[in-house]
Amino acid sequence: MKESKQIPEENNSLESSSEINKESNKEENVKAFTEFLEKASNQGIDEEKANSDLKEKAPEIKDNSIFKRILNDGFDGISSNPNYKMLALLIILLINLSLFFVIGNVGKAFLRNAGIM
Repeated sequence: MKESKQIPEENNSLESSSEINKESNKEENVKAFTEFLEKASNQGIDEEKANSDLKEKAPEIKDNSIFKRILNDGFDGISSNPNYKMLALLIILLINLSLFFVIGNVGKAFLRNAGIM
């Protein structure tokens, strides 16, 4: 009987020690994770500072190639200036309208010559 009483007590002590180990492992994991997050945030701040330094230096270096201007500003700067957008739309509208009348007159002349109209 004494042996049966001793076994549960030993099991309880083993369970409590395993719980303590689990809790300490959780605490270590939390500490490691917070350290990782702090390092990552510090690294992100350093990268932002480096990027801002590069952006400040970028206006000094001008690359006026046609390809770069089209990529940044659009074709002839239409996409960046609202006045140019309106002008471009007006020109496109006038071109379409004139093409409509020209093609209509050519079609009308064709139909008259064919004897259909």
